[in-house]
Parts: sequence; structure tokens; C-alpha cells
Amino acid sequence: MLAITMLKGTKIAIIGLGKIGGALASSLVRNRIVSKENLLGTTGHRDSALEAAKRYGIKAVTDNVRAVADAQIVILAVKPQTMKRVLTEIKEAIREDQLVITLAAARTTRFIEEMLQKAIPVVRAMPNTPCLVNAGMTVLCPGRYATKEHLEIAREIFASVGLVAVIDNEELMDAVTALSGSGPAYAYIMIEALAEGGVKVGLPRSLSTMLAAQSLLGAAKMVLETGEHPAKLKDEVTTPAGVTIDGIMALEDGGIRVTLIKTVDRATEKSKELSQ
Repeated sequence: MLAITMLKGTKIAIIGLGKIGGALASSLVRNRIVSKENLLGTTGHRDSALEAAKRYGIKAVTDNVRAVADAQIVILAVKPQTMKRVLTEIKEAIREDQLVITLAAARTTRFIEEMLQKAIPVVRAMPNTPCLVNAGMTVLCPGRYATKEHLEIAREIFASVGLVAVIDNEELMDAVTALSGSGPAYAYIMIEALAEGGVKVGLPRSLSTMLAAQSLLGAAKMVLETGEHPAKLKDEVTTPAGVTIDGIMALEDGGIRVTLIKTVDRATEKSKELSQ
């Protein structure tokens, strides 16, 4: 069994050095969680493998089977539609003493286990794109054969790119995908709209965008670091007969609460459809 204190000497294969896979590789090496000599990544083409090796400072190849053969941890950072082909390709090379971590949305641990036809520990992870700047949110869920130790290993890996949470009910991963997986896209729309509002009242676009983005970043940090309910923090900004209450009235008039709730609800249903 892998020990978390030995992770620095653990050999990890990242199948798919795309944005998230690449961000993981970079952070694992930069934060000295894994040495670059023990990290091997794969891409679909020779040119992209050479580019990835140069960018992340690790060895990169196009042979998934070769990458899996020497690894103790296999991270499947491939798109959902590619997962079946990759699993079929590496099926014979995968061993039950390895840990498989899957990043693909709408692909369950049971799907991975059945495709591999082995009692192999699988941990499903749902990271989001702010992992690229070490401000990500990753939710982990164990498969049938994954232990607490496997979860702790996965936690250490993803803690290198942001916050990590664990759930036991995999059915909730569709909601996780809809909220934190897709959440950055919703936030970008809010930042864009607030910045446009600033331009409307005379602010330069670059300054307006900075003010909007930093305001959301700061507000999020206040929620996470104070542990206070967002409503309480909102009330602390909202003085009687002040500027903020008029802005809030405009938000409520536009139905922002209901719209955001419906956004997560609809995205969850879409994730469920894709899972089936």
C-alpha cells in the first residue's frame, strides 16, 4: 500500500497533459510533492509531447501503456468521450496495486472499474479550471475498492492546486460538476457584466475589469476565511440608505437569486444526462 509520506518517491503517470493534467504536473513538481523524474505524462501526438515536456519539465510520451506500466498512481486526465478508448488501451497494463484517479466528468468509478475488469482502487476527482492558478476547487469521491489512504493520497495531489473536499455519495458528483466544475464560467459572466456596468458609468475598461474581478475574489476569500454566512457578510457592506442597498435592489429586480439557482439545477440535470 502506498504511504502518503512516501509520495515524493511515488511514480505518477498523467494520461493526458491538457490544461488540467498539465497544471497538476506543474504544481506537483513546483511544490516538491513529486520529483520530476518520477512524473511521466502522455499526449496524443509526438509534437505535443515534446512541447509538454519542455513546458512542464517532465518526460512526456505518446505511449499510454508504457506510461501506466511503471506507475504507482495513474491519473486519467482525458475527456469523457475519450475515456473508453483509453481504458481499453491500458486495460492489460493496469494492476490492482495501482491507484487510478479519474478527472473525466460524467464518468463514474463503476464505469472505470467495469471497463478495467479488476478490483482496482479508483478515486473520482472533479477539479475546476482555476487549478491553473492554484486557486482550484476539487471534490473527491472513492470507488468500491478505494480506501481512506487512497483518498488521502488523492487529497495531497489536488491540494497542490487549491482546496479539496471529499464526498461519499457519487450521485452528488453531478451537482458538484454543475456548481464548482462549471462555476468559474458563471463567475466570468458576472465579472464581465459588472465591468460593463463600470464602463457604463465612466470607468476605463481595464480598471473596471480589475475592480470587478478583485471584488469577487475578495468576497470569496472573506466567505472561506471568516466562515461567516454570505448573507451576514452582505449585511456588513449594506449600510442604511446607502449605495449598496440600491445596487442590491437592482440585482433582486433582475431575479439574480432565482437565475443562479436555476443555473445550477439545469446544469446538474445535464450532467446526469451525460452520466447515463
